[in-house]
Amino acid sequence: MLAWSVELSQFDIKFEPRYAIKAQAMADFIAKMTPGNIPPEAWKLHVDGSSNLTSGGAGVILESQNGVVIEQSVRYDFPVSNNQAEYEALLAGLTLASEVGAKILEINTDSQVVSSQINGDYQTRDPLLQQYLAKVNKLKGEFDQIIIQHVPRERNARADLLSKLASTKPGHGNKSLIQEVVKTPSVSLTADTHLTHSHHKSWTHPILQYLLNRELPEDPKEGKRIKREAAGYTVVAGQLYKCGLSQPLLKCVEPGSTEYILREIHEGCCGHHVGGKTLAQKVIRAGYFWHTIIRDSMQLVKNCDKCQRHANIHQAAPHQLSIISAERPFGTWGIDLVGPFPTAPGQLRYLIVAIDYFTKWIEAEPLASITAIQCRKFLWRQIITRFGIPEIIISDNGTQFADTKFKEFLNGLRISHHFSSVEHPQTNGQVESANKIIVKGLKKRLDEAKGLWADELRSVLWSIGDRGRRRRGSLLPTHRRLQPSQRSQPTSHLN
Repeated sequence: MLAWSVELSQFDIKFEPRYAIKAQAMADFIAKMTPGNIPPEAWKLHVDGSSNLTSGGAGVILESQNGVVIEQSVRYDFPVSNNQAEYEALLAGLTLASEVGAKILEINTDSQVVSSQINGDYQTRDPLLQQYLAKVNKLKGEFDQIIIQHVPRERNARADLLSKLASTKPGHGNKSLIQEVVKTPSVSLTADTHLTHSHHKSWTHPILQYLLNRELPEDPKEGKRIKREAAGYTVVAGQLYKCGLSQPLLKCVEPGSTEYILREIHEGCCGHHVGGKTLAQKVIRAGYFWHTIIRDSMQLVKNCDKCQRHANIHQAAPHQLSIISAERPFGTWGIDLVGPFPTAPGQLRYLIVAIDYFTKWIEAEPLASITAIQCRKFLWRQIITRFGIPEIIISDNGTQFADTKFKEFLNGLRISHHFSSVEHPQTNGQVESANKIIVKGLKKRLDEAKGLWADELRSVLWSIGDRGRRRRGSLLPTHRRLQPSQRSQPTSHLN
């Protein structure tokens, strides 16, 4: 070292020995420069999918923190929907990120459906999208951390252009990015996939196995039964349907979904707490089917607290039936007033009800006061202007209907006004029955919130109208109970 100092002195270079390095400084240096402790690099992934009438495409942009950008444009040679194209683009992006060794990934997509389904904010009901979601969750296991977020379309413009480039142009002639053509979708589109969503103990599983794969149970008797029963079913887009000669295809429901359908029809928005057999008929008309539909409907009605609490208790003695005939639709109307009810918004306390004796069609309107003027307005607005001038109006002897101006109004239109017998409301029993049905329906719907009866009236009338449409198909005359002394004169109860 001394010889080197002498030689270098002529160049004005001085040698200074290094001091001893402390052990902690050396340990920190080694820990910092060891390759195994370098944190993994975070990547950003932008994906977007597009579809048109002929094909679809996907745009993928993968960016690293060091400025490395990989762009990929994928064209699909099979028809895809918008959501399917978005999932295909996401799967292509995850595959590309896995190939470059990314472990931390931030995914940006402008599809709120895809991002919300993966994050668990939305439920995935479509069987095809359920398969895509399962495949995405499987690929997510190859990464240490994945964040997927929904971004506006303007922040995902480049990926959107790549997807449109793939779906509108052939896959050649552009060398600035990776282009790929995919012949088949990432998931299976065959109807066999429905078997994965059908429980082995479900009644639909053996029928699906036979219709899709021609597989029968080992028991010969059971196999013959399944083969014979499967003739009444078909599979459309992976869903089992019940066939019928005089009815449309009925969607076969798994056991786990039957209670929800029954409750929605029984007590939902347009439900009327109907009986068991009627409920089963409404479920079938709604397009659903399962083997125990009648038994389950009757059991639901038995377990419904409101149905049991407000059920009819028949205590009236039987009487002979007499006929009040109606010759044509909307020619004979019965009209009555109901109330007072709890005060509803708008000071509504009463209800005026009218029913056509031929079609059983019901019209009702809430009123704040019951006067002859209100009755005339209702008769003109809800009956005459909509169904024509009737021939007969039947009412009780209330002061509103016995009013002079009300009589002049009817006489001016040449409408016959008949009054029912005093203390015998059965003589206008058609409208009395309608009153009971409306009041009962309101009780079942409102429970404790009685002041909202006017808001629920339309829903009750809608459900009653559904039953009336079934009755009108028979076109039968109306039967009413009269006193035994009136049997020889069917119309003597009218003045």
